[in-house]
Amino acid sequence: MQELKKLGSTSPTTAIQSQQIINQVNNQVMQAMYYNPPPTQQQIQEALRQQAQGQPPSLTEEEKRAAEIRIILSEAHRSEPVSKVDYWNTAEFAASETAYDTALDKLQQQLTTNNLSIKDAYFEIENTYGNTFLTKPEYDGQIEKSANFIIRWMLENHLDTKSNLAVNFAIQKFMSDTLSIGKHLLELPNVKPETHLPFYYDYEDYKAEKDYRSYNVTKTFATGNGQCHTLPLIYAILAEALGATCYLTEAPIHQFIKYPDNQGNLHNYEVTSNWQITDQWYKDYLYVNSVAEKNKIYLCPLTKQQIIAGAIIDLACSYKQKLGVGDGQFINKCVDAAMSYFPNKDANIYGWLLREKVIAVKLYRVLTQNGARTITQAEQIPEAKALMDNINTLNTKIASLGYVEIPDEAYDYMVQNQDNKGKIQALKQMDNLQKRNLFIPKTKIR
Repeated sequence: MQELKKLGSTSPTTAIQSQQIINQVNNQVMQAMYYNPPPTQQQIQEALRQQAQGQPPSLTEEEKRAAEIRIILSEAHRSEPVSKVDYWNTAEFAASETAYDTALDKLQQQLTTNNLSIKDAYFEIENTYGNTFLTKPEYDGQIEKSANFIIRWMLENHLDTKSNLAVNFAIQKFMSDTLSIGKHLLELPNVKPETHLPFYYDYEDYKAEKDYRSYNVTKTFATGNGQCHTLPLIYAILAEALGATCYLTEAPIHQFIKYPDNQGNLHNYEVTSNWQITDQWYKDYLYVNSVAEKNKIYLCPLTKQQIIAGAIIDLACSYKQKLGVGDGQFINKCVDAAMSYFPNKDANIYGWLLREKVIAVKLYRVLTQNGARTITQAEQIPEAKALMDNINTLNTKIASLGYVEIPDEAYDYMVQNQDNKGKIQALKQMDNLQKRNLFIPKTKIR
């Protein structure tokens, strides 16, 4: 097994100096993000209108429907990995799909036996996709070492390891600050002094568009950088290892952490920036409306069981990324398996969007096979007409949950202010996929 200390090639002194620069710039950017006003609702609506392929605002209902179908079909076209219509009927595809069937069985077994492990669930997903940044022993070892470091740091700083609030505070410090251990303790005499560098935001590929593995927890543990998917998950995995309580929480195209204090009051923690942020901030910046909040698709703390159910949705996304939609059965099976664990058996917006994606791809295939190029032509094909009606039904359901599509501009605005993304990555002078050991022997640091 490859030792984690061999993953990074930067010298300890250089690593600390580089991290100081990263911290300074990150702080400047986060100040800009959280103090500058968010885009106005009018600006967001204008961006949404522009997404409808430049359609004027005075569209009839039929024209709006046609525009929506065109956008959906355009996205469906990008979801098809190959031109062969029935590629999912091949033996090669079936062999690739078997691994996903096995992964789904393991995740469902966690839920049915209540033997829940966020750590194992996400390794299962990433291992199924393939080419993970860490092997299972390396991954488990990294989590164990991190948990032991946090406990040791708490003891050296006289923090109560049985206090949920104190443990959550320690996790936050571990992920956001440069921490050192090595004080002499009679209870734990055999400790090696070392320093742990903080995790940092992956400004290079935070949407996982260049490499889907940027969306992986193993990648963040191995490189030290991640985004609003992996960083909150790592927080939850560390809390799990330490026996602490916290809740993964959804916002539009975003995740963060809620955790209880010793009186049971919930607090928000933004793992990407080390900020305590109110629900109102997410409502203002990411436009969470009252309907979405009431239906619990956003801002609702997810139990551990719901996190694992959400992992099944992530497995379906991984499948779609690697194999395409296929015949749609596996993706729908994942969504069906996951949905029952959410409020009203429907409060996971990503599951509904996946269902819509499956139907959209099927519609795209039917129209392609029949040479239909307009909505009018599509209406004349019974199968296409039925699929378009299904899409409209799903759109109605999705809208009833309070979902509003947030354009890329809104999230980009939150992540970066003007040209900060490029500036930060240039200052880091590091590849976001480069393995980097965050644990450094303290004796080597000057």
